[in-house]
Amino acid sequence: MFGSAIAINEFLIVNFQKIVQDLSEEALFQPGAGHGHPPVWIMGHLAVTGESGQRLLGGSVSHPDWMPLFGPGSTDQIAKTDAMTIPQLATAVTTAYETLRTMAAAADPEAMADNHRIPLFRGTSIKTVGDCVTLLLTNHFGFHLAQLSSCRRTEGHAPLF
Repeated sequence: MFGSAIAINEFLIVNFQKIVQDLSEEALFQPGAGHGHPPVWIMGHLAVTGESGQRLLGGSVSHPDWMPLFGPGSTDQIAKTDAMTIPQLATAVTTAYETLRTMAAAADPEAMADNHRIPLFRGTSIKTVGDCVTLLLTNHFGFHLAQLSSCRRTEGHAPLF
């Protein structure tokens, strides 16, 4: 059911890893040009949304303490701390989406056809649990990856493509 979405997410994760390699710890808490999100928020947000996708498939959230910082409705005003590092955040994102892809590949098609209960998507074309999982694996990840890429470019790196 999620074959294409899984393939797209695998592609996005490879690009995520390339982008993250060039980010500096010094810029981790600096707002990105144009969108204003610092890399710490973008990566934390991707981690918790990947974990939220797992919850849609019967799993759980590995970083519940990150939800207020990076979840829906959070601000991107993250207090600078040495407790959050690029390797820690990158591992959380990569692990969240590896698990989400594995769970999606094994998902029950009937359960994926159920209506979701996410207020943000009420009244939109995103109707089912499967729609939500597809969105998280593809569009949502790609959108925030573009923001992270702009943070990388702000640090003076050439385009990856």
